[in-house]
Amino acid sequence: MRTVTVIIPLWNGEKWIRSCLAALAGQCTNAPFALEAVVVDNGSQDTSPAIVTNEFPAARLIRNGRNLGFAGGCNVGLAAATGDVLVLLNQDTLVQPGWLAGLMTALQEPGVGVAGSLALLADGATIQHAGGLVEWPLGVARHRGYGEALGDRWRQPGDAAFVTGASLALRRDVLDRVGPLDEGFWPGYYEDVDFCWRVREAGYSVCYAPDSTLIHAESGSFTDSAYTAWARLRGRLRFCLKHLSAQRFVDEFLPAETDYQPVVLAGDRHGQIARAYLEAIPMAFHLWRARGEDAERIAQAIAGLSQLCPPLEAGLGPPADIPRPGEPLLTPSPLDRLPVLGEARRALHQLVIFYSERRQQELLSLIQTDREYIRRLETEIALRQKKLSE
Repeated sequence: MRTVTVIIPLWNGEKWIRSCLAALAGQCTNAPFALEAVVVDNGSQDTSPAIVTNEFPAARLIRNGRNLGFAGGCNVGLAAATGDVLVLLNQDTLVQPGWLAGLMTALQEPGVGVAGSLALLADGATIQHAGGLVEWPLGVARHRGYGEALGDRWRQPGDAAFVTGASLALRRDVLDRVGPLDEGFWPGYYEDVDFCWRVREAGYSVCYAPDSTLIHAESGSFTDSAYTAWARLRGRLRFCLKHLSAQRFVDEFLPAETDYQPVVLAGDRHGQIARAYLEAIPMAFHLWRARGEDAERIAQAIAGLSQLCPPLEAGLGPPADIPRPGEPLLTPSPLDRLPVLGEARRALHQLVIFYSERRQQELLSLIQTDREYIRRLETEIALRQKKLSE
């Protein structure tokens, strides 16, 4: 008999985890597989871990002690899982009869590496997710059918660019080949898109399986709108940095993002959302340098990221307006006369002075880690400019 491990990252989920696990237990009735439930607690401060321990003794509870984010929590569960089939499931979901069987059937199709469910909103009749698509060059991930009434169109299975991590199934051999979720997508958003993209790059298909249905509370773990918008932007930027070359990022992404910014930063008055652009700077250094991208293109991309972000405030004074594209973000410096080196130094300066209430210590650590990368990049740029001036 095959074993299926369902992994549920838990974080302050006392509102949902009881109904989530109760519905999951119902999937075992007359099933041709054994079910293992692994709940990974990401440092919850409520009663949700106690609910798991006291009311669902068959579920295995793993305590991380701190919030590792969605990807980190999932990876702990994946490492502990014993199943042949592995399923990621959000705490704020309510699986419907036949949910797991639908995923198992989809994974048996030739070439399928990942299968995902039809997710409905709380009314049980409105679509939240029916497979996903990605719009380039912005890397915007969209849920197909979102907000539409459930009809025959969305009951047909098929390929998708990605499926939501709220309910995502894969075989163990796929995990062994592709690797775990990227924990750089902390705290959440786009780690599922990135994983599915990597699965597709490995030669598998990603299947939308509407016979597998669940109710999803949607963003039950993210209740602050500015924090959610920041996490979405941060995740999208990392996704683009991973899957676009530095050249495409400069030529295609940055102009498109400049036009898209009014949508991205709507309601951002203190830079809580826009700070994600600066947090992407060390990501760019790390990811592109490891890929051997051209140093000058990296510098241009870094400069572009810094220009996308307005000055950030400590939140003590009046809100700052977002400057229009092309307006200066920093006081002019003599270094600005050096086109490439000046842009790189301005980007670094902007990052160092960057204020972040929630993640200040983590950013300082990132800056320290990437300082040597930045020095080497500046040396390469200086040599290039010397050759150009000769």
